[in-house]
Amino acid sequence: MLLAWLDARLINDVGLGQLMTLREVFRRAKRKDLPGPWLCLPLPWTSWTLETEGVFADCESPLPRSPNGEDLEETLDDKTIEQLVDWADRLAGNESDAARLEVFLYYYRFDATPKRLGQEDPPPAEQIIHELDLQFYNSLGAESSERKCKKRLPTWHPEV
Repeated sequence: MLLAWLDARLINDVGLGQLMTLREVFRRAKRKDLPGPWLCLPLPWTSWTLETEGVFADCESPLPRSPNGEDLEETLDDKTIEQLVDWADRLAGNESDAARLEVFLYYYRFDATPKRLGQEDPPPAEQIIHELDLQFYNSLGAESSERKCKKRLPTWHPEV
């Protein structure tokens, strides 16, 4: 248990909710029974599994650290988790905790829902910007050497 050190007394003292695994979070989200508002999980996200324990907290509560110095990260709010669980179930065609975890991780990483399960990561932002720039450049068309450019300065601009 990753957060077993967080006993009930500490949870109540700092205003945090009960510990629960991601599997339980997803099942409670299906029932619209999450304590909310924010699910806090230990870093890094690459270690999250269905058995990872987290706790719900509000933004006003200070987040504790584990004895190993692990930080807790506010991940997603309860309403978003409920929507992601519904989306994952739709994509899977049934109630699948594995699909729910996949959609949860994808959304956490990219702030977007996957269109299908097993979807590859979106391209990096630099690649998207480059492709958009190239698309714009290609839409300009060929230059015409017969047409001279006119230098027009705004009336407020001093002549140089």
